[in-house]
Amino acid sequence: MIKDTLKQKLASHLDHMECLPEKGFVLENPKNPLLGDYALTIAFDLAKQKRQNPLSIAKEIVLELSKRIPKEEMLFTDLNGYINIQFTDNEIWKMVSSNENRLDLFPKSSEKILIEFVSANPTGPLHIGHGRWAVLGDIMCRLKRAVGVTVSSEFYINDTGNQVKQFRNSVSAAKDKKPIPKEGYHGQYVLELAQESGDPVERMISQQKETLEKLNVTFDNWFSELSLHNGQVEAAISELKKEYTYEKEGALWFSSSQFGDDKDRVLIKATGDKTYFASDVAYHREKLSRGFTTLVNVFGADHHGYVARMKAATQAISKVEGILFNVETHFKIIIGQLVSLFREGKPIRMSKRTGEMITLREVIDEIGVDATRFFMVFKSADTHLDFDLEVAKKQSSDNPVYYIQYAHARICSVFRNLQVTPPFVHPENADLNSDERQMLLVALKLNDALYEAALHYQPHRFAAYTYQLAKQFHLFYQKCPIKSASEEDQKKRLFIVYFVQRCLKRSLDILGISAPEQM
Repeated sequence: MIKDTLKQKLASHLDHMECLPEKGFVLENPKNPLLGDYALTIAFDLAKQKRQNPLSIAKEIVLELSKRIPKEEMLFTDLNGYINIQFTDNEIWKMVSSNENRLDLFPKSSEKILIEFVSANPTGPLHIGHGRWAVLGDIMCRLKRAVGVTVSSEFYINDTGNQVKQFRNSVSAAKDKKPIPKEGYHGQYVLELAQESGDPVERMISQQKETLEKLNVTFDNWFSELSLHNGQVEAAISELKKEYTYEKEGALWFSSSQFGDDKDRVLIKATGDKTYFASDVAYHREKLSRGFTTLVNVFGADHHGYVARMKAATQAISKVEGILFNVETHFKIIIGQLVSLFREGKPIRMSKRTGEMITLREVIDEIGVDATRFFMVFKSADTHLDFDLEVAKKQSSDNPVYYIQYAHARICSVFRNLQVTPPFVHPENADLNSDERQMLLVALKLNDALYEAALHYQPHRFAAYTYQLAKQFHLFYQKCPIKSASEEDQKKRLFIVYFVQRCLKRSLDILGISAPEQM
């Protein structure tokens, strides 16, 4: 990791120089890339600590770092208190040659993570919101695995309770040509299921699996809620009864307010029925029993109120069972915001085929897997997503996924037109112009972008990096001709585009998107 390695090297020297700020430092990207590849603002922090002029501090640090770090590696300059750092061309080539897809480039992790996502009721087809949570969770798993972390993905099947009962009754009524109960399910899909044999819940689960697999999303485990009602719910309640429950008005309550929730929660109603929350407690107890060190849940926007109660329950269970588990650091709940569908700027809410909700499967069929995945993840999970289907189908730079894939295909066409076949060996000592070095620097930042996105569970950051990589290539392609270049420049630029191609392919693989060779 280029940025991480540089930061460690600088920190070591700054510490010996007694110039390491108390709160540490960050490496920034200068607004003008011609000033440097990275910049430090530590002179301003040290000025407050030492009560000195930041300009003079910056000059002193630049002078000292220039003595400590060979000029063959990097150059230091100061400007208005900022410390700019620029790699030499030789150092860039050295970094390129060592920038391989090795897991040992990343810090070793003993984490064992379970990421639960989608977890839709098996009472209807998946909608576009489920698609967003599916892609978010899937890419989180891919990011974590790419940096060497052990990850399991899980779909929690809500296959018990009143909703499932109503769903079965609805399909049964339709099968018997009777009116569907008012509180039942009335979609066209219910009538279609009534024409099929077998359990409609199992059939719906199968349809959901097929849709997700079409979206390039698979799960390590499909966990049935029904399996918990074989003593596990009762066992979880029994554990909580040791310290954290009380009875009121005939119901059994969990003292979740002791753990930061805004109110206590009912586990068993006065009627004797167990709540959905009781099942959730048992499920998270079961997760902990499998030895996971970190739990991640990707929920829909309608589950915002679940965050505090689930953290409270998980912390209480871990305490009574003596499990070392800190919910503040090892239990992450990500809320995926809603998706609004548009066509040429106009909102669409109904399917043309059925006159009902547009299903995820219909969206995939219309715009394709690649576009669906990229648009689902291009914005942060906590941001409402406006998704225009017509933009997603465009074969132009207006469509970000097309723009990225075209960069990869364009590189392949360069090799075909020149009748050359990678791999290529880069020159040992080659001068780089500003466009060439900027292209390589953006490509070299792949591992840093990957690690940061994985660390913070933010797939949108990696999608943004991939778009930036493609954008930089298109600029490079315009400014740095290959076919008409001199033999020396052609050799150099062929290697550059080969390196970029590998970075694009790896990025697209992690995003679960294809890397076409022709478009």
